[in-house]
Amino acid sequence: MTDQASPESTPTNDGTASPKKSPNDPLLQSIKQFVKITNSGLASFEEATDETSTMLVSRLHQLAKQGRYIATRAVSTYEHRGQYGPQIVAGSAAVVGGVVALRTGKIPGALAAGVTGAAAYGNVYGYEDYSATSWRNSVPKKE
Repeated sequence: MTDQASPESTPTNDGTASPKKSPNDPLLQSIKQFVKITNSGLASFEEATDETSTMLVSRLHQLAKQGRYIATRAVSTYEHRGQYGPQIVAGSAAVVGGVVALRTGKIPGALAAGVTGAAAYGNVYGYEDYSATSWRNSVPKKE
């Protein structure tokens, strides 16, 4: 004898019969309603998030554009620093030396101004090779 499923059941993957769900089942209706509410909530959340992220990306693009402009100007100014070398060296020494002198006294202020001036000079005009043996390069070679 073959096993016949009842008209109210449908066969499942494992061959056994399971009762058929009626479309008016309250559990099925509540699940459908829950899915509908969840989808609606997720859609409104996605819309709000998308609007916020679009505004944020727009602001970031504007800031990046301004940042690139400022960086380009800074690099250009830095490349032309040799034209304003004396002003940069004297200004750096005066500002740092003045601040140190006001806080600690004349002698530390003068020392700080000298060190700052030397550092600014090196930055503007570049540092040469002042190693212990660098003097040998300027001596003429014997033939």
